[in-house]
Amino acid sequence: MPTRISTSITARTLLVSALIGALLSASFVLLVVAVNDQRDAGRLALSSQQAITAGAQLEKSVNSLETGLRGFVASGKDESLAPYNAARRIYPAQLRKLQRMVKDDPIEVAQVRRISDAIDDYISFWALPLLSIALDRPNAARAIIVNRNGRQRIEQIRTSFDALYARERRIAHDRERRAEHRSRLGRALGIGGAILALGLSVIVAVALRRFILRPVEDVTRATEAVAGGDLTVRVRSPRQDELGRLGRAFNAMTEQLQGRTAELERSNRDLEDYAAVASHDLQGPLATIGMHAELLQRRLGTEKEQEAMLAERIVFSSRSMTALVRDLLAYSRAGSAQPGHERVALDDVVERAIENLAAPIAEAGAQVGAEPLPEVMGDGAMLAQVFQNLIGNAVKFSDGGRPTVRVRAEPDGEHRVRVSVEDSGIGIAPEEADRIFRPFHRLHGEDRYEGSGIGLAICRRVVEAHGGRIWAEARAEGGTAFRLTLPLAAG
Repeated sequence: MPTRISTSITARTLLVSALIGALLSASFVLLVVAVNDQRDAGRLALSSQQAITAGAQLEKSVNSLETGLRGFVASGKDESLAPYNAARRIYPAQLRKLQRMVKDDPIEVAQVRRISDAIDDYISFWALPLLSIALDRPNAARAIIVNRNGRQRIEQIRTSFDALYARERRIAHDRERRAEHRSRLGRALGIGGAILALGLSVIVAVALRRFILRPVEDVTRATEAVAGGDLTVRVRSPRQDELGRLGRAFNAMTEQLQGRTAELERSNRDLEDYAAVASHDLQGPLATIGMHAELLQRRLGTEKEQEAMLAERIVFSSRSMTALVRDLLAYSRAGSAQPGHERVALDDVVERAIENLAAPIAEAGAQVGAEPLPEVMGDGAMLAQVFQNLIGNAVKFSDGGRPTVRVRAEPDGEHRVRVSVEDSGIGIAPEEADRIFRPFHRLHGEDRYEGSGIGLAICRRVVEAHGGRIWAEARAEGGTAFRLTLPLAAG
C-alpha cells in the first residue's frame, strides 16, 4: 500500500522543520530590520545634526560680515575689516555644503535658497555700497551705519536660519520616533516569533517523544529481548507510518525466527538423541570386541607372534573406539544438559580434577599447582570435567619434558572471574587458537598423542552453558594459557 503523505513521519518531520525554520528566519529578518531601522535613524539624526552645524557655521560667517563692516566704518582701520574679508572668502563654500546636506528636502532647499539670496542682497545692496562710501567719506558712512537697515537684514537672515534649524530638529525627531516605533515593532515580532518557534519546538519534542521515540524504544527493548533468546516478544504496530511498517516487519521477522528456531531445536534434539543412542548402543559391542580381543591375545601369548600383534591392534583400536564413543556421549550431554546453578568452590573442583589425573601426572612427573580460587555459580561436576580436560591436555602435550601446570584466577569485571590454566608445553600457533575448540580437530597425529579431539569442544560447550567464554593464548615464555570466564557467586 503506498504511503500517504498525511501519515508519513518523513513528510511531517520535513513540514514541521520547514515551519520552525521559517519562523526562525522571519524572526531573524525582523530583528535585522529593527537593527537597520535603528542604524538608519541614527544616521539620519546625525545628518540633521550635521546640517544644523553647517548652518551655524554659515550663520557665524554672516555675523562676521556685519561685525567686520561695522568695525571698519566706525574705526576706519584696515585690520577691523579682517572678519568681513574672511567671511566673504569662506561663506560660499559653507553655503554649498549646506545646500548639499538639505538637497533631499524641497522645503529646506527653498529655505537655504532664501538665505543665500538674503546674503547676496546684504552684500550687494548694503555692505559693498557702505564700504565704498566709507573709503571716500568716512563721516557719511558713520552717519549711514547708525540706522538699522543693515542690522534688520542680518536679523532676517538669522530668522531664516532659525526656521531651518527648527525644521531639521523636527525632521530628526520624527525620523527617530518613526524608526523607534518600527524598531520596537520589529523586536516584538522577532521575539514573538522566536518564542513561538521555541514553543513549537517544545511541542515537537513532546510529540517526538510520544510518537517516535517511545515506539523506537519499544522496538529496541523487543530487539534486546530477541537477542537474549526470547522469540515470543512482539511489538504493537497499529500505525500506518514508517514505524508501523518497522513494527510489522519486526514481528514478521521474529515469527520466522521462532519457526526456524523451533525446527533447528527439533533437528538438534533428533541429532543429539541419535548421538546419545548410538554412543550408548555402541559401547556394548565395543566392550565385547575388546574383551574377546584381550582373551585371544592372552591365549596366543608369544607362540604366534603375528597373530598376537593383530590381536594387540584389535585391542588398541577397540579401546580408542570406546574412548571416542565415551567422548561423543559426553559432548552430546554437554550440549543438551542444563548446568546446575549453585555455589561451587573452584578450589574443590580443581582438586577433584587433579585427583582424577593422578596417574598421568605421576607418569609424566608433572608439577600441577593452583592458587586460591573463588566460588562461582554453576555445576560442579561439569566444571570438574572442564578442568580435568584442560589439565590433562597440559600434562599430555609436554613434548617429553617435565610439564608444569598452574591454575590461577583474576577479576573480569564486577561479577565475573577469569580462570587461567597455564602450561609449559609445546605451545600453539596463533592461527590455531580458535580451531582447536572444534570437534575432532587435532594439531598432531594420533600416533604421537592419544585422544579423540573432542575434549576442548566439550570444554567450550560447558563454559558457554555457564554464560562464559573460553579461549587459548600462546605464552611469551613458552607453552599455552587457556582462559575461561565464569559468573562469581554473590557475596
